[in-house]
Amino acid sequence: MIEQLLDLASIGTGRVEIAKEMGVSRMTIARWVVGKEYPEIKEAYLDAKRAYAEDLAERLVQEASQPLHEDPKLANAAVARSRLIVETSKWIAARLLPKVYGDNLHIQHAHSGEIKISPLAQLRQLESKGPIVDISKQPKVIEAETVNEDKGE
Repeated sequence: MIEQLLDLASIGTGRVEIAKEMGVSRMTIARWVVGKEYPEIKEAYLDAKRAYAEDLAERLVQEASQPLHEDPKLANAAVARSRLIVETSKWIAARLLPKVYGDNLHIQHAHSGEIKISPLAQLRQLESKGPIVDISKQPKVIEAETVNEDKGE
């Protein structure tokens, strides 16, 4: 029974149609493929859907590379039909495998709060502040107190 479910899912059959074909309720199918009760069935179902999405992508390439009819009016109709097929298939594939075929770019950002500046950026920052003076070559200055003594009073 599970093999039939996976076979139907891999050719793009929806859950309602699968339930009718198998003679079970759609809630039973949903419990198998969505719920947490049967993780191995759920994973196999997702694999079947991934296979279907990849098959759709291959069919898109084949549909887009079909030769056009010689008559311009028929060629325009064929292009419109192919465009509809391709767009529909792209939409379905994007819903089945959004990470592979989706249009949205998901960016995850984790920042620790620490800002790191590259050594080159540090060097440029120092250069922009003025000339760098090597203090190791400067003469040492000795600080001393001067004492004034009055000698004649």
